[in-house]
Amino acid sequence: MGRRQIGAIILSAGRSTRQNGFKPALAIGPNTALEHCLRLFASAGLENVVAVLGHRADELLPAVRKAGARPVIHSDYDRGMFSSVQAGVAALPGTVAAFFVLPVDIPLVRVLTIQVLLDRLSANPEADAIVPAFRDRTGHPPLIRATLRGKIAAHEGTRGLRGVLEQSAVVSAAVPDQHILVDIDTPAQYQRAVGLWQRHGIPVPGEARILLDWVCGKNSDIVAHSRAVAGIAEKLADAVHAATGIPLDTDLVVAGALLHDIAKGHPDHAAVGASQLRSWGFAVALANIVACHADWDPADSTPVSEAELVYLADKLVWDSRPGPLDARFQAKYERFAGDPESRQAVMQRWQQAKTVCRRVELVIGRPIDPFL
Repeated sequence: MGRRQIGAIILSAGRSTRQNGFKPALAIGPNTALEHCLRLFASAGLENVVAVLGHRADELLPAVRKAGARPVIHSDYDRGMFSSVQAGVAALPGTVAAFFVLPVDIPLVRVLTIQVLLDRLSANPEADAIVPAFRDRTGHPPLIRATLRGKIAAHEGTRGLRGVLEQSAVVSAAVPDQHILVDIDTPAQYQRAVGLWQRHGIPVPGEARILLDWVCGKNSDIVAHSRAVAGIAEKLADAVHAATGIPLDTDLVVAGALLHDIAKGHPDHAAVGASQLRSWGFAVALANIVACHADWDPADSTPVSEAELVYLADKLVWDSRPGPLDARFQAKYERFAGDPESRQAVMQRWQQAKTVCRRVELVIGRPIDPFL
């Protein structure tokens, strides 16, 4: 199923009665809520995007047209959100095979979530819809097959779109995205969303674990290794903070550790993994940790960083078993008996890792071994 066959409906017709301002026009970072929704689907490469407008539609038309989406003016928006769903579905081209439905008050969904849902739809040909979930809670946007268009049009409105999906074959898909649950319906929720946007590029550990499983789930060795590295990296970050007060970003450390090997098996897997994370909209800081996890050569005058801790934790885990640094590199060195060039490379990395280990031990004031 190509992207040209996928549509999206943005619901932006309501009066925002529970919010102090007009929800579609509320600023979150550099964009309004409506602009975030429009950019989401544009970034995912979707061309058939419909924005259902009603209350104060004239204020929203320029943003919709600028994004290349199709505005649909829904004059009966006071009938409720499901009437906007029906108006949006009716406006989709007949060539659309499936479509997303996203209320404008769920504006921070990651573009990666769109890809995960599309993958799950392809893997579940019997499903009428795929609903995203995070920590066992379902959220937005559902991805619905066009075969439900008739059922949506004929539905009398009881329980809205949920009522239609409850009578259909729906599959729940875990997505690496807490934002599928984050709305801006009230002033307090809006303030929380503004704060979350400032951290949008750094996945929380729960998001990173789901992403790891999605990318590497068929390779249990990579998953087990990455989880073990994350456990040690988090302990090291806590120890550095306790000893120095340096405000390390623990979420960044854990995410970097969980995701450092997502491109394992590719030539130059560190660079490939970093590029993947950037393409999915994650922070440069996270991508840089992945990019340098195989080699790290810090300056003595610099403070211990998140990237350095992930690098060291990776060197302290053999397969999925934590162990002393020297034992791991000694085994590598012996494996290359008769290959002087490879042995020299192992020795160089061994010395590099020992240098980093000494730096961290000096900072925390005790040996690394008790963390293993």
